[in-house]
Amino acid sequence: MATLALVAAHAQVGIGTVSRVLNDSPNVSPEMRERVRRSMEAVGYSPTRRKRAGQVRRGGLIGVLVTYFDEPSAYQRIRGIVSRLQPHGYEVVLFNVAAPAQVSERLVEIPQHSLDGLIVISLPLGSADGERLATSSFPTVLVDTTSPSLPSVCIDDRLGGRMATQHLVDLGHTRIGFVGEPANNAFGFQACANREAGYRAVLEEAGLGPSPELVRHGAHLRSAAKQMTLDLLHLPDPPTAIVATSDVQAVGVLEAAASLGRRVPDDLSVIGYDDIELASLMNLTTVRQPLEGSGRRAADLVLEAIATATRPQLAEELQIELVVRSTTGRHR
Repeated sequence: MATLALVAAHAQVGIGTVSRVLNDSPNVSPEMRERVRRSMEAVGYSPTRRKRAGQVRRGGLIGVLVTYFDEPSAYQRIRGIVSRLQPHGYEVVLFNVAAPAQVSERLVEIPQHSLDGLIVISLPLGSADGERLATSSFPTVLVDTTSPSLPSVCIDDRLGGRMATQHLVDLGHTRIGFVGEPANNAFGFQACANREAGYRAVLEEAGLGPSPELVRHGAHLRSAAKQMTLDLLHLPDPPTAIVATSDVQAVGVLEAAASLGRRVPDDLSVIGYDDIELASLMNLTTVRQPLEGSGRRAADLVLEAIATATRPQLAEELQIELVVRSTTGRHR
């Protein structure tokens, strides 16, 4: 059966454009509308049947379940989601989870709302929770987390940790510290643990350790990262470079270096992760992941599921890249 993705590929446009045509959005030119409709005919896509089967609702509600929605990375993902959904008349309902105990409450509460779809950001789900959402009355898409029962949009965090550490090794650093969250954190987040695994793998391959004394774990807070860095920099043989598992933590690393009069990057190279908007303002070297792009892609998958009355079953991996700025330099 022809899908929205097949139509988009034939027309050489994004899924969002096809969905806008299906929903009679005014934000599509007549030429583009005709082009998409010709592609629908060419691949055998029946919009009338699909709409009837999927009960597409204009002006409906899409839920977003997120932890710490005020975190810069979460905010940018939500911004990407909203930018895709608003042209289709959908409003976003935010379900924030501030503590692990709230997870089960939210998962019980959410199905009681008249949602057309749900996007879950970063929150690890148990198998039972994933299966429950997979069989709910609305489609669910995961961002920055996975479940065997649900489609997801993620990145390779282990690769990201490797990229960050390899950059510092290539610059000649041999004492490379690490600042991140512990693997046994309250929510069960795995991103930092995977980034640390990449860090360790590169150091082992380079014959550099890793040395346990150069690794620090703490809360995902700028203040915590600053304290962890102060500990590292007070070692008898301190690191000459530090990998932080987020840009927020990297800012704490930079603050600690400044408080001790350490010059960046002459005395200490620092690399973050995410490439939030603050990173470019601070000229921070970082591993860029497509934060807004992941939100847009998740929204596209939800729109497709609504329009076609199908549930996509795929794990989609987005690309990451190293962004070199002024906080890393050669070891001196």
